[in-house]
Amino acid sequence: METNIRYTAMLPEKDVLILKELVASKVIPSVNSGIRDAIETYIDACKREQYALRMREAAQDKDFMKRTMDAQNAFRDVDSEVGGEW
Repeated sequence: METNIRYTAMLPEKDVLILKELVASKVIPSVNSGIRDAIETYIDACKREQYALRMREAAQDKDFMKRTMDAQNAFRDVDSEVGGEW
């Protein structure tokens, strides 16, 4: 079970007002929920960007690319071994 902690943050007034409007319109269940969803989305985007950066860096590593291509080629024909019955 995930543990929540109480954390205070300063937000622009206009953003809080928009969140309250979204609550009133029943688009989001609460201001807190909207903030948590936004943080999750932001963290996910940051992680994806970090991953993409690491993959761009790895693509420049000749040893990494050789290992990757060797592994890909080792399994290239694996589906043909079962007669395409998948």
